[in-house]
Amino acid sequence: MYYLGRFLGLIFMWALVKPMRQIYGRKKCTYENEHILKDFKGKSVILVANHIKPRNKFLRLVTMPYDAFMIRAMLKRHGIYTTALTSFDSGKKGKKTPGQIRKEQLVKGIVTSIDLIPINRNQSDPETIKEVKRRINLGNLGLGIFPEGTWFRGFRKSRRLQGGMAVLSKRYNLPILPMYIEAYNLNKPLRIAIGNPIWEPMDANLVTEYIAKEFLRLKERRAVDVGADVVETTGKG
Repeated sequence: MYYLGRFLGLIFMWALVKPMRQIYGRKKCTYENEHILKDFKGKSVILVANHIKPRNKFLRLVTMPYDAFMIRAMLKRHGIYTTALTSFDSGKKGKKTPGQIRKEQLVKGIVTSIDLIPINRNQSDPETIKEVKRRINLGNLGLGIFPEGTWFRGFRKSRRLQGGMAVLSKRYNLPILPMYIEAYNLNKPLRIAIGNPIWEPMDANLVTEYIAKEFLRLKERRAVDVGADVVETTGKG
């Protein structure tokens, strides 16, 4: 089933993913604070952004968010290659039926072929860990995560963020770069605002709190508050 998934994924990649990259990668977009990306030349980084719900019903149906294509196009200009971790398991613990195992292997094959990194949420996968380390060590890798976990029209102060970005930051000793995206109306120019990075690994509660504040700051176009908390979490050392 894995190799069938690889085959189906390749078809999906050439029939939909690559055309969508071209379409949304070329759309007019306003980039704010793009100079920050210069600090990541040759480095690998965890990219975190709010997750835009596509207006296009077809894109929602095939779960193809255009925000990922926008981010990819911007970073490509700076020599940063982007990918993302994507779960292929059902998320349920316990013994799995043969049908569930076949389905997971099929999904794993599809995820691999569409240029994403498959992960199993319930058990350690040495193959995946090895692949992630290999890509990180090559440098110029943007490992994408949407900490909201699902689509929303806009970011709110009360939104709960997942702490997986902090876990990965500690595991692989990677900085975290927040980005805020506005793409709710495709008839208007799109906007990507880059925030101040977290350069050193921190506890999950501190990371999620900081990223939530940074999303709101970028959303409201507020200047950086050069306070002690910002200096401590974003300073290079």
